[in-house]
Amino acid sequence: MKSWGWPFSVTTASCLFLCITVSLSMLCVSLWLTSQGLTNYVESMKSRLKEEGQVGKRYSGTNNLVESTHARHVQDERHNAREKPTHSDELGFSDKWHEVRKHRTRLLTRTKCLQRLFLVILVSSSADAYKNRMIIRHTWGTDNALHRKWKTVFLIGEGENVAISDRISREAQIFGDIIQGDYAETFANKVFKIQSGFEWATKYCSFQYLLKTDDDVFVNTRGLIDFLSGTGTSNTEFYFGHLMHGSPVLRTGYYAVSEEDHPDNVYKDYISGGGYVLSKDLVLKFTQMFDVVKPLKIDDAYIGMLAAEIGVEPISSATFMMYNDNTCKDDTNILLVRPVNHECMIKLFDDTQRKILSQPK
Repeated sequence: MKSWGWPFSVTTASCLFLCITVSLSMLCVSLWLTSQGLTNYVESMKSRLKEEGQVGKRYSGTNNLVESTHARHVQDERHNAREKPTHSDELGFSDKWHEVRKHRTRLLTRTKCLQRLFLVILVSSSADAYKNRMIIRHTWGTDNALHRKWKTVFLIGEGENVAISDRISREAQIFGDIIQGDYAETFANKVFKIQSGFEWATKYCSFQYLLKTDDDVFVNTRGLIDFLSGTGTSNTEFYFGHLMHGSPVLRTGYYAVSEEDHPDNVYKDYISGGGYVLSKDLVLKFTQMFDVVKPLKIDDAYIGMLAAEIGVEPISSATFMMYNDNTCKDDTNILLVRPVNHECMIKLFDDTQRKILSQPK
């Protein structure tokens, strides 16, 4: 019995080994053939698309704002950039900008507006300006009505340290009005703050008008809404505020802009960044142009450049008072005042509330 058992077990093991070897070989051949088939299929599809003229074609939708002349200008800029030595100053400001201008959002916040709004207010703030934001929340920034007409949010960059970043996170959780971006809090990066704010508004809010302002400004919010609701106010191509005409481009100092970033010696007409109102259609168009028109250190002048690019003229109004002399006088004809301290902001808000409550029903 022992002499028959050993040869039989050896034959069985050999058969099992042979079967496994053959199966693995067939599997490898099958995988190779599949990969070759997919490769041939992809190559054949590429050839077919090339014949049909689809490969290399750039999409051009109805909302594309770039004309062919501007496209040629971009190509010229790219050619010139390759000929010159490159350097990088602030984020996004370099002569290689056109070669890396594929959109990269700096927006971090995804908070949505819960209802349709008449006015969305973007307040340019900084990570450490907590007191300024609290004053605005307790005065003109908050609409306490059941059916709200406006919403105020604060545009903030990255905190300088972990403690400030944690405080911003808690503030955002408590109030739900922080729109944050991944840019450092520098003057040259204010343009990215505005871009992030516009992008948030267009993606996550439904509104008719947008007010961009700063955290040292008083806004007669109800008066502004009454004005924008008037029959004489346009709801398209509306760019409104305190006009800056013939402003020189400074080459030295804090507000200096290089000739490379802005060759002209005078800016296009623009509205002061202390406060300007845009209709929704312009906010949408400007957001689409961020990848086309090179960013500028002076953010309000940059918005003026975008407006000039599409032929929109700013509307000047004395109701937006810039360079206030700090007398803190209440004026029913003034809709926005800058700058104001905390005491003046509270006083102006109380005065406007008192007038509203004293009006007849």
